[in-house]
Amino acid sequence: MLQLWFVSRALGAMGLLLLSLVVVLGILHNTSVVKNADLGLPRFVLVALHRNLSLITVVFVALHVVTVLVTDYVHLRVVDVFVPGIAEYNPIGAAFGTVATDLILAIILTSVLRSRISRRVWFWVHWSSYLCWPIVVVHAVLNLSFRGTTWWTLVVPLIATLAILGALIYRRRDKRRTAVPVAERGRVPEEAIRAVTGELPLARASRADPGEAVTETMAPVEAATEVLPAVRPARRVVPLAPKRRP
Repeated sequence: MLQLWFVSRALGAMGLLLLSLVVVLGILHNTSVVKNADLGLPRFVLVALHRNLSLITVVFVALHVVTVLVTDYVHLRVVDVFVPGIAEYNPIGAAFGTVATDLILAIILTSVLRSRISRRVWFWVHWSSYLCWPIVVVHAVLNLSFRGTTWWTLVVPLIATLAILGALIYRRRDKRRTAVPVAERGRVPEEAIRAVTGELPLARASRADPGEAVTETMAPVEAATEVLPAVRPARRVVPLAPKRRP
């Protein structure tokens, strides 16, 4: 049953990658990826993608657990999957996987009963998925490095970690950018300080409100229109040819 053990490890690695992608989509939910209408995705597309990938992740995790129980290579019991710290095979690594499994089950249960529980309970349990991700990474590292596994098997946790770190950095930079007023974007720090102290105008001349310029330009025209009286156009008189008498 050694082949089934390798299948179980592959399913676990795919589950980690899918879980990382789900967490990345959750991190980017309120960033310019969604808010920017020109470059971003519609919100309903991101929500649907997040939901469907979550379901696929649950399927891969379930297959990973089932294949671990079926194979004779590690000799795990059903209770070892839900109670941490009692497994005979790699107890520390298996304990992290057990905690992650319990968190995933709690997220699934609260999602099914979302209409019957309070929003606060659902919110906090749903946010535990962010805690579930590092637990799964530790579980993967401890199990992939157990019994002299080659170094290349750790590439999957490394890719997952880099993806999460990249999403967090993007979210932080996006929040800082949106926190700066539009008129102050592009200023160097010295200009920003002088603008706050009043030495510089709040907005550059090139970034003046176009509406004000249009109003100032159209004001004389509107005034002239109000002062000038309405003049009716002159009627054109066409002379008629005299009639000839017989």
